[in-house]
Amino acid sequence: MAKKKKKKAKKKINSKTRAWIAVSIVLLITGVFLYFRLHRNPEKKDPGQITGIDVSKHTGRINWEKIKTQNVDFAYVKSTEGVTYIDPCFSYNFREAKRVGIPVGVYHFFRFNRSGEEQAQHFMKNITFDDLDLPPVVDVEEWGQYNQSKDAEKVSAELRTFIDLVEEKCDHSVIIYSDKHSYSKYVQGRFDDNEIWICSLGSPPDIDRKWTFWQNSHNGKYKGAHGKVDVNVFNGSREKWEDYLAD
Repeated sequence: MAKKKKKKAKKKINSKTRAWIAVSIVLLITGVFLYFRLHRNPEKKDPGQITGIDVSKHTGRINWEKIKTQNVDFAYVKSTEGVTYIDPCFSYNFREAKRVGIPVGVYHFFRFNRSGEEQAQHFMKNITFDDLDLPPVVDVEEWGQYNQSKDAEKVSAELRTFIDLVEEKCDHSVIIYSDKHSYSKYVQGRFDDNEIWICSLGSPPDIDRKWTFWQNSHNGKYKGAHGKVDVNVFNGSREKWEDYLAD
């Protein structure tokens, strides 16, 4: 009798183990599927989709000859930040992207603790609008705004000053780049005449208006660029893209 009871206990333990293993396998497969769905190679684009990258010192000096061979339709290069900072890779990346024939634009990272006027002057001092293939961009986000005022009305007012001053010198309106949180706090309902470039990782942007560019990943992998690259898509067909470039 004692021997039979021991066998039953052994079978009960094995049954629980098998069930636990089965559940673990299902969870693992589900996790892997979701990961690759959210983090799939964004540079593997659909035919006709207009895809571009944006870069800064974090991606270093890029081999644009190699980038050109990988179906990159456009590029944005960080130029300035605040009132004194110039991205150390700006001149090289901007010049080389243009040299290989990739349409290129520039962006300024907007600091909340500096006036819009000072930042506009700094931005305009370091770029030449006639060299731009794409509209200028101002990057507005709370990320990196350490120990600085985040009063929405004050930030938006200074941003308005920046945009007005830049647009006086440029033949195109300034595009506003932002993530969904910062968009709703500083941009929504205030800058209806400006195009939007929205960051929304893994899923299409859910905002109250049409967007022009969508940053859908920070994990792009391209030969010629060190590390991970931000990937973006244009909201329109290739025909519309050609019209956009011609404006």
